[in-house]
Amino acid sequence: MIQGQDYYFSDDGTMLTIKSPMKQAMVCIVGTKDYIFTIPYKSVGTFVVVNTFKTHQYFDGVSIQDGVQKLIAESDTPQALEESLIALLEEDEKYVYKLDEMKSFKFKGFLGRHTVRMARSKMHWATVSPKKKAMSKEFRTFYGQ
Repeated sequence: MIQGQDYYFSDDGTMLTIKSPMKQAMVCIVGTKDYIFTIPYKSVGTFVVVNTFKTHQYFDGVSIQDGVQKLIAESDTPQALEESLIALLEEDEKYVYKLDEMKSFKFKGFLGRHTVRMARSKMHWATVSPKKKAMSKEFRTFYGQ
C-alpha cells in the first residue's frame, strides 16, 4: 500500500467533539477513501485510550504511534487495514468514522492548517486535524478537497 494513495496516516493530530468542545484529544489519524480512524494516544477529558491497546500484540512494548504504523505495514489492502482498525477500535463511533454515513464532511483551513469537520447530525460531530501544516495539506488532498 502507498501512503497518500491507498491510505493517509499522521502520527500526531488533534480531535475535538461536541461532547468535549474545549478539550482536545491527541490522536493518530488513519484514513482510507471510506473511513477516518482516530486512535488516541494521550487521554484528555472524556477521551480514553481504548482498553484493547493495553493487551494487543501491536502495542506490546512500543508506543501507540509505532503500533499503528506496524498494523498499517502488515495490511495488504485498504480493506484489510479498515477491518483491522475497526476490530481494534471495537467499532466505537468516537474513533471510527464511516464517511458515507456522515451528513457533513467539510475541510476548512486556517493559517495553513487544514481541519475536517465530520457530522453524523447537528448534535454529533467531531473535528480532526494533523498538527503539522504539510501533513494537514496532504490530509485534505487525500480526500480530494
